[in-house]
Amino acid sequence: MNKFLTLTVFFLLSGLWTGIRAGEKQSVIYESGDSLSYAVRTVGDDSASIAEIRARMDSIRRHRPTVALVLSGGGAKGAAHIGAIAYLESIGMPVDMVLGTSMGGLVGGIYALGYSIGELEAIVRSIDWDLALSDRIPMEFISYSEKKYKEKYLLSFPFYYRKEYYLEQKADGLRYSGGLSGQGSDDEPDMPEQFESTDVQRHDGKLVLGADSGVASDIVKDNLLGSLPSGYIYGQNVQNLFSALSVGYQDSLDFNDLPIPFACVATDLASGKAKVWHSGKITTALRSTMSIPGIFAPVKVDGMVLVDGGMRDNYPTALARRMGADIVIGVDVSSGRKRYDQINNIGDIINAGIDMLGRSVYEQNVGLADVNIKPDLEEYNMMSFDSESIDRIIHKGFVAAYQNSDKLLNIKHMVGQDTLVLHNAKALDINSDPVYVDGVEIRGVGEQEQEILMKKINIGPGDRVCRQDIENAVAAVFGTQAYDYVTYELEGSEQPFHLVINCKPGPIHHFGFGVRLDTEEVVSVLLNVSLNAHKLQGSVFDFTGKISTNPYFRFHYTYNSPKSPTLNATASVRWTGMNLLDYTSSRFNLDYLNVRQEFYISNINWSLFDIQFGLRNDYFNLRSLYSSGGIFGDYNPDQMRNDYISLFLNARADTFDDGYFPKSGFTAGVSYGWTFAGFPYRFNNFHALQADVKGVINTGGVFSIIPSANVRFLLGNRVPLPYVNCIGGSIPGRYIDQQIPFIGVNNLALARNILTTFRADFRFNVARNHYVTGIVNYMRDSNDFSSYVSGPGYFGAGIEYAFDTVLGPLMANLHWSSITRKAGFYVGFGYYF
Repeated sequence: MNKFLTLTVFFLLSGLWTGIRAGEKQSVIYESGDSLSYAVRTVGDDSASIAEIRARMDSIRRHRPTVALVLSGGGAKGAAHIGAIAYLESIGMPVDMVLGTSMGGLVGGIYALGYSIGELEAIVRSIDWDLALSDRIPMEFISYSEKKYKEKYLLSFPFYYRKEYYLEQKADGLRYSGGLSGQGSDDEPDMPEQFESTDVQRHDGKLVLGADSGVASDIVKDNLLGSLPSGYIYGQNVQNLFSALSVGYQDSLDFNDLPIPFACVATDLASGKAKVWHSGKITTALRSTMSIPGIFAPVKVDGMVLVDGGMRDNYPTALARRMGADIVIGVDVSSGRKRYDQINNIGDIINAGIDMLGRSVYEQNVGLADVNIKPDLEEYNMMSFDSESIDRIIHKGFVAAYQNSDKLLNIKHMVGQDTLVLHNAKALDINSDPVYVDGVEIRGVGEQEQEILMKKINIGPGDRVCRQDIENAVAAVFGTQAYDYVTYELEGSEQPFHLVINCKPGPIHHFGFGVRLDTEEVVSVLLNVSLNAHKLQGSVFDFTGKISTNPYFRFHYTYNSPKSPTLNATASVRWTGMNLLDYTSSRFNLDYLNVRQEFYISNINWSLFDIQFGLRNDYFNLRSLYSSGGIFGDYNPDQMRNDYISLFLNARADTFDDGYFPKSGFTAGVSYGWTFAGFPYRFNNFHALQADVKGVINTGGVFSIIPSANVRFLLGNRVPLPYVNCIGGSIPGRYIDQQIPFIGVNNLALARNILTTFRADFRFNVARNHYVTGIVNYMRDSNDFSSYVSGPGYFGAGIEYAFDTVLGPLMANLHWSSITRKAGFYVGFGYYF
């Protein structure tokens, strides 16, 4: 997956480079400002903001020169800006404006909001960058079914927006089609009839989805392709980070009105120009300036498609001059041209690509700074966000500024006794300062959706909320899987603020692809298409197929209602060929067909448990049977040519933080089945009761103990062969539903009616994503409870190496058990299914 992502980003950047070079003649020109030229043509008209900031600089200039602080982009290396600013504050340097690009825009934006250097450093050090640079939400807001889905599929993504939403977006896009991005045109072409009215539903009735229909082509082609992800992540968490730090300044405003005047740069892909943010929403500006192409989805606003500003102006010193700065102090953390041996990973490739696109402007701008503070950061790259690297990078920023102390102290002498002055109150940080809200508004959703979502948000008028309260509400909405992203704003300049939750509707269907290689089934492929999977209510049609030596196909219909449990109907067909072992050392191969129908209700929640209850019909058709001896338990093979009807009840809780290598949490489940009827062969009705529990005992270091236990009791006489207890293998339920994993036995081994297994994994995290685990397990079984204690027990042990790759876990183990009485091995690569 890393190679796939790297190639994707490389071709994306190559395409951007080709496109911009093709239009370079009209995109990059030299325009004169009032005093100095700004070498990048920009989108939009911010002349009023520029005139205002220049007037403010003129008033300062009456008694001293004006000073601008310019911070370049550079990913994690931008933490060096903090060290440089710390030195400037230590000598009392006044800063009249702050400008930045990408990470420089982020650091500069927080500084411009009035935070002290101590607060700024504490904020950057406290950020969980792995979380911030992702769209992850806490596991408790993800449904059990969604967790299991993600643990099966190597690649999965939503596709195809609702038709109504697609048409609305199409109509909105046409508003900008007559001119350059962000600038309308008086001679725009006439809008097609189907987009003229905002009453989209009325025109939907006229759509003819035939081969000659242009609208049908748009919906099938543009909607399908347009719904595919535009970045590795949408950037929801990083934007919400900005929202938590900028309370009091989240309305649309002039950035000259911030505690320190501020501007940042993004790149508009639609026009190939720079977008200089002098006004607007500060959270949108900060999110767009660091929108690394291929990693973050671009920010679409006012007809612009905005990505990282480093592609156009990574070091905006000329802009600072244009805004009226007499003295420009720049902190440059860009990498410059990379050598062959310095381009090794995805961070290097992205950084080199962005640098390549903005190189000519950078080379002009670097000479416009009076002081260029250039930290020595060669050993780091744009993705060095680990805490140790951040600490060192901040220190190197301070050192680099100190090395320019002669120049900086000379500037300080020129500006006199003035120091940094905030022109307005510092922004509120709701991490530490809870605020009152006057209500909650959800934007981007219809009335019915809003009614459903409001029940998930535990915030009301008059409540005092902190960041965690709001982000829990955001996570509850995002966890519905109905939206591309969910962000929030606290509108207003004073308490109580108005909490706004912004939702961008996402594609409604979903596709999943999984692949697994192992020593049992060799190669298995899993495919899934789920129609309407991301609707909040209504019908869902889910199709899943497995291609392997044991293939199956499953259709699952679901009806979701916000006011009642979920209704489910499934139909599946499964071909299974398996090798079984019994305790007399007899082996037999069994090939059979299983056709199943289920009708049940789900989404019944009790405490941490998700409960299902319903009716199941199973038809088995034995295709072949080969045995090296008698069948253990004297089972009748005709029982594999029969139909069985059962009632079932399942309940499961899962709080693991990771499905394969958990460090915290537990999983527990209970199931009950009563099989009471069937034909053509008669049998005694019976009950099956199963329970399992598994937890993690983390020592706080590299060592964890993972104990688990499973029990399954069959209550009845002469239980049919399809329901017999079985142990073996590494994947639960691989061959039959009731299969319980047991180290030391590959494939399956039969067990008696009363079955218990106990297991302990002793796991060492020997290196990043590398694990070595010692495993012991024990099982005991009997025909009834009275003989359980006196019955035989069986032991198994093994040692396993695992590597947690982006393609799924790679595992290999050596094992032995008293059942097989010989050593064995198992190798698997990929997610379990």
